[in-house]
Amino acid sequence: SKRRSHSVPVDADAQETFSRRKKVWQFIEDRHSGFLATLYYFVITSLIGTSVILSVLDLVSAHDEPYRYVLKGLEALLAVELVVRFCVCPNQHVFWIDWYNIIDVFVCACNTVPLLVSTFADIEPSLAYSIRVFMPLTLSLRYLRRFEHFHLLVFAFKDVVQALPVLLYTLLLIAFFHAALIYLLEPRDVHPTLADALWFTMTTMSTVGYATAPATAEGKAAALTLSVVSALYLAIPIGIMGTAFSKVWEDRERLVLMQQMRRRISRAGLTPYDLIRMFRKLDQDQNLSLTFEEFKEFLPMISVSMPDAVALRIFETLDYDGEGSISFEEFLLGMFPAHHFYMTAIYRQPRRAQAQGRKAVADEQG
Repeated sequence: SKRRSHSVPVDADAQETFSRRKKVWQFIEDRHSGFLATLYYFVITSLIGTSVILSVLDLVSAHDEPYRYVLKGLEALLAVELVVRFCVCPNQHVFWIDWYNIIDVFVCACNTVPLLVSTFADIEPSLAYSIRVFMPLTLSLRYLRRFEHFHLLVFAFKDVVQALPVLLYTLLLIAFFHAALIYLLEPRDVHPTLADALWFTMTTMSTVGYATAPATAEGKAAALTLSVVSALYLAIPIGIMGTAFSKVWEDRERLVLMQQMRRRISRAGLTPYDLIRMFRKLDQDQNLSLTFEEFKEFLPMISVSMPDAVALRIFETLDYDGEGSISFEEFLLGMFPAHHFYMTAIYRQPRRAQAQGRKAVADEQG
């Protein structure tokens, strides 16, 4: 059918090619798919670590040419691995909505340009060095794919961000007030401008203390008050961040399993068409929504296993309207929150085209 052609080819040769691509994709993406896949995972991880070490040695060593040549070879291998991953991806549209793939493309582009410029372009050595100073950082970003629990920290910061505007606004009020007070109380040779007084205020609040000490008794009293107030105030955001991370850590089992479900769907190259077929296969009343019992049958189809209690928590998380069932759009929103509108548009496109076709036929018959 027309809808099926979006995911699996109908032609036998094309279907065999698609099957081979999917096996290679699973080998690259899922380290638990076999011994060789696990070995491949550790080899690529070692190459990434080696590239980070070589980029640091390239910057700190007086004889940087040997390190740079080896680094170019490693970057070429990792770039080939990225191209192969893109070519064998069962669905290349889904490839571009995976943040790990986007980061890998970004890292490859950011590091290839400095290496080529420093090798072939006739520029000053200091400028070439300045271009390469961010290479250890960008190369380290490839490790994000390896840290499956990193998203827990992201979840915690999302909760903290909601309280940041008020906290930053109050912090600015404290800083501006004490900067003006210090500027008025101190002689001009100590703090010539308000900017110098603000620098003193910010370093005092952060307990760094690089600025010039106050010269007058009044200035010292204001600085002491600032130290006490800022120490008490900065304990508030630290407490909020600690509480947010504690809540996320307590709920880590559900969050990790949700992330595993997303990764399984991505690794399998499943599109909205594939998911909707699974929904329809399990949906007994054909209303394009799953009950909890149907949802438990859905999990093995995407190779995810979990206790019933955890499955119930995930089910309740996806059931946004609390009706006791998960609609297909609720599932897309829960699995792909950052790309929900894109995924929903893909899913609705063939349905809209079919509706327009039926309307055109009706108009011709009328």
